[in-house]
Amino acid sequence: MKDLFNNIKKYIKEYYKIIIVYILILTTFLIEFPYYISAPGGLINTDDKIKTTENFQMKGSLNMAYVSEIHATIPTLVVSLFNKDWDIEKETEVKNDNETIEEKNYRNKKLLEEANDTALLVAYKHSDIDYQVTNNKVYVTYIDELAQTDLKIGDQIVKVDNQKITDKKSLFSYIASKNIKDKITIEVKDIDGNKKRRKATLINVLDEPKVGAVITETFDVESNEKIKFNFKDSESGSSGGLMLTLAIYSHLNQIDLTDGKTIVGTGTIDINGNVGEISGIKYKLIGAVNKHADIFLVPEGKNYEEAKKVKKEKGYDIDLVPVETFDEALKYLKNL
Repeated sequence: MKDLFNNIKKYIKEYYKIIIVYILILTTFLIEFPYYISAPGGLINTDDKIKTTENFQMKGSLNMAYVSEIHATIPTLVVSLFNKDWDIEKETEVKNDNETIEEKNYRNKKLLEEANDTALLVAYKHSDIDYQVTNNKVYVTYIDELAQTDLKIGDQIVKVDNQKITDKKSLFSYIASKNIKDKITIEVKDIDGNKKRRKATLINVLDEPKVGAVITETFDVESNEKIKFNFKDSESGSSGGLMLTLAIYSHLNQIDLTDGKTIVGTGTIDINGNVGEISGIKYKLIGAVNKHADIFLVPEGKNYEEAKKVKKEKGYDIDLVPVETFDEALKYLKNL
């Protein structure tokens, strides 16, 4: 043992400069700062995210776009200084002040589940396929700092004032029937599955009574036409809802909506087929152009105006198509 210790000591004395350099290099690459870097991402082919019983293939592709979110280290910060398409943001700018990164990730995972369920529901509706919605669950995924409640992230809301909550609509309808400053009792299952009783005093949000929480709903859509999702644990968020709905519809009806083109899009989808705005449109558009996309479907409104500005500034040759609903997007693609 003594010989081993002496050999180690001798080795350190002889190579201490090299060891210090290695430690500095590791420190440079591994230490993370309280910043994130938003950068252009790439494309996700929707065919890789759904599995059906039909062997149907399109000539082109329907793709979701994503933003690359990079932890800030010394090398990535240096690169961002020389790349005008990379933007440095404080950690507090990519998450809400009163939530942790873990809570943000939980919320985004639930939003992905909700988006997948909703995409399936809307695609079935437009395909004239019999289906049944079951097992609705309503979760708390964010609590505003102004909320007056002891609700916790991950609570599944079961009852409010002994009124059974069957979905988001029933919850929102009950809250709307109350008055600002009314006190309510909420029966929940916490994130560990334990029954709890929570309290809330309804706050004033645009002159309407609200709990002050973001609610996410998941459910099962049962049908003879089976669709399975194939998302990685690292994937999350609701911005792929529109493109996922189009892909499911295409497979269910065996209709090629691509005309052999690379079609990219972004936007949330709700149960009525409305397309909602998303964040990071600049990075998604740049990523789509870098992958030689032909068409970019973008939510009408602020997202479209920003994308149009970026396209003009950079001189991009890509067709920008603003859409407000699934029907609009479907009609456009059918007429290619």
